[in-house]
Amino acid sequence: MSKALEIMADTVRNGPAVLAEIKARTSKKMIGYFFPVVPEELIYAAGLHPVQIYPLFQEMITEADAHLQSFLCSYVRADWDQVIKGKASYLDGIIIPRSCEAVTFLYQTWKRNNPLPFTDYLNVPWKKSENTILFFTKELERVKHNLEAFTGKEISYDSLNKAIALYNRHRSLMRKAYDLQKSESPPFSGLEILQMVMSGFILDKKDHSQLLEQLFAELPERPAPSQTDVRLLLSGGCVIDARIWEMIESCGASIVADDVTNGARAFSHTVDEEDDPLTSLARAYATVPCGFNTSIADRFAFVSEWIKSHRIDGVIFAINRNCEPEKFDYPELTIKIKEAFGIPTFLVETDYMSNMEPLRTRIEAFIEILQDEGE
Repeated sequence: MSKALEIMADTVRNGPAVLAEIKARTSKKMIGYFFPVVPEELIYAAGLHPVQIYPLFQEMITEADAHLQSFLCSYVRADWDQVIKGKASYLDGIIIPRSCEAVTFLYQTWKRNNPLPFTDYLNVPWKKSENTILFFTKELERVKHNLEAFTGKEISYDSLNKAIALYNRHRSLMRKAYDLQKSESPPFSGLEILQMVMSGFILDKKDHSQLLEQLFAELPERPAPSQTDVRLLLSGGCVIDARIWEMIESCGASIVADDVTNGARAFSHTVDEEDDPLTSLARAYATVPCGFNTSIADRFAFVSEWIKSHRIDGVIFAINRNCEPEKFDYPELTIKIKEAFGIPTFLVETDYMSNMEPLRTRIEAFIEILQDEGE
């Protein structure tokens, strides 16, 4: 493994410790958020450190069910379980978007049971009309004012423009990494891509961009990867359990593209650097293709581009047991994929800390079918 990939993997494995070290070194306050629909640039321009919230897969849920319904998404319940156990003590604030129901209704629970110096709510539009962009711009302006009150400093348009330029550069580097996966012999495993993306949710984007550039410089020194026979796209919202990615590839396939919030959805957009920064942020982040804010037509268009560009042989939907937005989309998406591309799809239901072995048996059978079709 390259040095850059080792750092990324260690960052993901030791997220809370890394964040505590960053906070001690930089003295920056940290603002958490859910989903890549919250414009990090606004937080970054305020002199704060944005952190996307994901659970650690280290212990069972024991406290969250006293506050949240047990039928909610287990990943959100695990997040909350670890927060109230003090596992996210690095946080100084949180921005909770109007997104899936589990996260949307976490706002009042969080505010009541774990009061932080800064707690805010962001209305994310579902439609893409000019009126909704205007509304979203006003929402970002409101959050901007609240962040300014929290920090005691103005968020200047100059600082916003610099943050947008930094984040655009980072997104372009992430897209470069995914573009390399088009090769007959993809240079990265699915797990490495996962660690690449999720380490960017922890580290400062400037530092993470430098790691990505270091990674590209190290590529010629890595052993030549073997050619893959089965090229998969992984879909399913929050596919954050590294064991799923590892298990799929251990069955003889390569995950060369994805349609997940902790993957390609997070850098699918580019922010216009010439327009008013808040309007540009609103227009760009309204297009992030998550299941809860995106039409079937737009989701299919997003997935179709990956299927065509990365020559996908099959699609695995790995959907959390109680993830309603992804489950609502799955039936129509799978029909459209089969009709348009003639490739098979496969659904597995996941859960927090679930047993991988029953899933392995089914995925092995699916990959064997794809291998037989490719012969």
